[in-house]
Amino acid sequence: MKDRRTQLDKLNTLLFGKDLRITKGGVYSEIREYDFSSYYPEGEYIKPQATPSDNIYDIRSFGASPDSEDNAEAINTAVALASQTCGCVLVCGGEYVTTTVFLKSNVTFFIEKGSALVSNTTGKGYNHKGILHADGAENITLTGGGKIKGNGNLFGRKPLFDRNMTEHPEYIDVIQMRRDLRAQLRFAHESKYGGPVYFKDCKNVKAENIIIENAAHWSFRLENCNGVTVRNFVINNNRHVANADGLDIAGTSNIKIEHCFISTADDGICIKNAIWLGNKCAMENISVKDCEVCSCANSFKIGTETTYDIRNVKVENCRFFMNDIYPGTVSGIAIESADGSKVSNIRVKNITMDRVTCPVFIRLCNRNRAAVVTAESANAVEFGQKKKKGATVTKDAFDMLGKVEDIIIENIEATGVEIPVIVAGVKVKGTTKYVENVTLSNINMEYAPYKEVYDKRRFIPEYTDVYPEAWRFRNLPAYALWARHVKGLKLLDFNCTVPKSTWKKQIITEDIK
Repeated sequence: MKDRRTQLDKLNTLLFGKDLRITKGGVYSEIREYDFSSYYPEGEYIKPQATPSDNIYDIRSFGASPDSEDNAEAINTAVALASQTCGCVLVCGGEYVTTTVFLKSNVTFFIEKGSALVSNTTGKGYNHKGILHADGAENITLTGGGKIKGNGNLFGRKPLFDRNMTEHPEYIDVIQMRRDLRAQLRFAHESKYGGPVYFKDCKNVKAENIIIENAAHWSFRLENCNGVTVRNFVINNNRHVANADGLDIAGTSNIKIEHCFISTADDGICIKNAIWLGNKCAMENISVKDCEVCSCANSFKIGTETTYDIRNVKVENCRFFMNDIYPGTVSGIAIESADGSKVSNIRVKNITMDRVTCPVFIRLCNRNRAAVVTAESANAVEFGQKKKKGATVTKDAFDMLGKVEDIIIENIEATGVEIPVIVAGVKVKGTTKYVENVTLSNINMEYAPYKEVYDKRRFIPEYTDVYPEAWRFRNLPAYALWARHVKGLKLLDFNCTVPKSTWKKQIITEDIK
């Protein structure tokens, strides 16, 4: 690996630096060493739970069998009857392959420990709704200590690299880091069917003492729901299945996420609110606490899909980390508005991080994605299809409306840091959009023990309309903090150890009001 990037390297990256994406080839089903996290504390999150005995609808009584190729009809019959009596659907006695199960109101869906719902191996029969789907339901509970298994390794193409990386290179180079991650990903095959759980327009939802394993897509999607509790919950995914997010909270308000373990390839806990996702209005009152997240992307993220407002979010007492593969997590805390959303009143405190490359990434840009995608075109690539043309709204519907403001982040202990905290607004069309009122208090960062590639640039582009991510800014000239286009930035007890060998400054600010 080179110790510096030449002018030719920089020009090639600028002109031809496209993201790697494997778009050809059949399914690659092999599970490699370190696809799944070697740290897996299931016993700390999932506890023995007594099987209910009253008002029970055992799916075996309706013809379900571990030997059947599709148990959907039997399970859906049990769900329909249980809904009439506020009953409990019981899944026990093994693993049951099924196409989509449609969960209804007033049902407890109990998967006994040692039992599971499992996707089929073909991806047929789902229509992207996934294994367990609820639409317009209320008073539903998912529990029992068992699993929903997504067979994620059966719906992606072979990665460019022949094995997973576990050793850090000699130098820190963000450009190479990004390439190395993408070269290990299993990008979607066209057979990809959806994710394990998808709840839409639901009220009073509880998911407790349950495991999602090996998702092919978003593991637990909550769209336009209200009143949700996710507690004592595990997501254990193949960390190289592309777009396998953990918890996706889209257009959903009044949600508590407590005591969860999430290990996944993409974002661990992700908050979105976008018109092309089917979201309709502002979302608020989101609480995350006492969680462990091992993510190859962002541990906790607001964004990127953001047209409607997101406010009143608290994240506290969590551990974000990468334990046994390279590269580390992209960002620990990512707070983004890319498409017109006002993101405000965000509080983060008492977070430990290890091998998270960028501890905090705060970004306001103007991608304006609603003007170039529809629900179908936005999902095309994620399901192994070609991009499609179309727009959800006119070009000016959300253009230049985004805001990021009133952010307080305090008590952060981060080790293995490789790039600085980034706080960045955007200058576009002659107008500057500022991130406003950000306080970073009691931040302690220990830099990773590696040399840094020399990559001094004449200027840092605005990256106005591209996918916002900490790595997108490449090798920045600061190691502790890089901030641009910000009003009201406060640093209180902000510390970072000096890197082993660096050409960078500790803090660089530009256009700070």
